[in-house]
Amino acid sequence: MQNMSRTSPREYDIVPPEPAALIESLRSVGYTLPAAVADIIDNSIAAGAKNIRVTFHWAGKESYVLILDDGCGMTEDELRNAMKPGSRNPLEERRPEDLGRFGLGLKTASLSQCRNLCVASKTAKGALNVRTWDLDALINCPEWRLLLQPPSAAGAAIKKLEAMPKGSAVIWSALDRLIGDEQAGDAVAHARFNDAIDHVREHLGLTFHRFLEDRSVKLFLNEKSVPPWNPFMRDGRTPSSLTPEEFIQFGKSGVTFQGFVLPHKDALTEEEFQKNRGPRGWTAQQGFYVYRNKRLLVYGDWLRLGRPSAWTREEHYRLARIRLDILNDADAEWHLDVKKSTARPPVLIRERLTDLAENVRANARSVFAHRGKYGRRPPTTTNTERPWLSVVRENRRVYSINRDHPTVQAVMSAFPGKSPELTALLRLLEETVPVEQIWLDTAEQSRDHAPPYAGIEFTIIKADMRRVVEFLVKSGINRATAIERLRSIEPFDRYPKLINEL
Repeated sequence: MQNMSRTSPREYDIVPPEPAALIESLRSVGYTLPAAVADIIDNSIAAGAKNIRVTFHWAGKESYVLILDDGCGMTEDELRNAMKPGSRNPLEERRPEDLGRFGLGLKTASLSQCRNLCVASKTAKGALNVRTWDLDALINCPEWRLLLQPPSAAGAAIKKLEAMPKGSAVIWSALDRLIGDEQAGDAVAHARFNDAIDHVREHLGLTFHRFLEDRSVKLFLNEKSVPPWNPFMRDGRTPSSLTPEEFIQFGKSGVTFQGFVLPHKDALTEEEFQKNRGPRGWTAQQGFYVYRNKRLLVYGDWLRLGRPSAWTREEHYRLARIRLDILNDADAEWHLDVKKSTARPPVLIRERLTDLAENVRANARSVFAHRGKYGRRPPTTTNTERPWLSVVRENRRVYSINRDHPTVQAVMSAFPGKSPELTALLRLLEETVPVEQIWLDTAEQSRDHAPPYAGIEFTIIKADMRRVVEFLVKSGINRATAIERLRSIEPFDRYPKLINEL
């Protein structure tokens, strides 16, 4: 019997990626500088840090960025693994307080901004360990050589860490995306560097505002405490109104919804208006604010929700802001990306989110259109009588003068023989409301529009009030009741003190 040798067919090839090519590709994920710094801070918070210090050191092309924390630190094996691209499988179950997912954030965020990433770390009982990715050292190198020595820019940071019981330091140097080859004496480049710091401060104050507000974390930027910026304006002199919290379950996870309608600008001082406008302005800040473990992921976005078409940012919804709290076991369902900057609601809850958000948007539009009906004015038990009405005519929005407004009625009754002429005048005014010009002026000068009777002497306002009172008295209402009715007639309801003086 003849023996026949059989050779097993080859089933696969081993194709390790070229280090330089892959690293350069990872640099183009799309991080902004503020988002990259925030991603590093996520790791610090996950490590239990209570104090996180971010330092932007200007020295021209020798500048560096340092993120230093007092967290639990890493052993040598943990540090080596943390520096490995794809250090954790995104499908692995995470601790509830974990802010990561893909095992890429430290590397992709850092290398999107610099060509040299150094991480030094020490545990409470261990020695200090250092690892460095130097992209220039990987050029034409077939191996993934993770260096054991720090660059010269990391010297000061490592000395600070050595004096601490435990913690970690992330040092970015060779900042080619932020600095390039600029010289230390370049005033324009230095000013641009300082502007970048301001943007980072704003972003961190918003992204981590809940940690800063509950004082679970202290965050410093160039030795100055980073103030939190809460987008929902609940603690001011005139707080926003809010809806009850609602937990929407899907599968084994869920999301908590709460809507906020901010006060109209007429109810705010100039300082309050500027403080609460947000980094991108009032109109751009409207929409959903998606949080995961208190960390803000996405803000000022309607998340492609809406009916019949997706909502967009519009001026009359500028006061609507909605908080969504998701759990970190639903990252895949929310389609979170590596940068934690995009999210899409799961299909199962889109309808419910849309229903709840529509209510918030309607309330925000009402407050915006009526210039804050619950702002500085005292509450009334009757509906406000407004001189203008918003109505639909032949499927189009038009604005008409309220013929039942006491002032309009007073004029009409004073000239009974001129009723056709007065009606024609009112119709002319209605048909020529400069809607486009009003919207343009509002968009360009958000505080330029004066409230009713602004700059007009009180004697004139009181005279107008008396004419309305006289008309109401003639119609059969006693004088005390007529004066009290002024409190629900726009625009006189804005001047309760003048009503008291009648």
